[in-house]
Amino acid sequence: MLSPNVPDTQVQQAERKVSAVLEELEESTDSEVKDIALEDVIDTDPTTGRPTLRQAVDITVQPRPRRSWLK
Repeated sequence: MLSPNVPDTQVQQAERKVSAVLEELEESTDSEVKDIALEDVIDTDPTTGRPTLRQAVDITVQPRPRRSWLK
């Protein structure tokens, strides 16, 4: 959910950056992005050594189908 204080231009810039990263991922792995999810994960805080909750992006890709046409 977006904060009402975030201008639309910042959101659009962020969307373009994410889109570019996803496009690069698809091209470099010869796959298609199937799903994107924001997940809560438990990590270790490097300064205290204690567990901390953070958010991470989970991206699921699937191989592009290989097409062979009859000759």
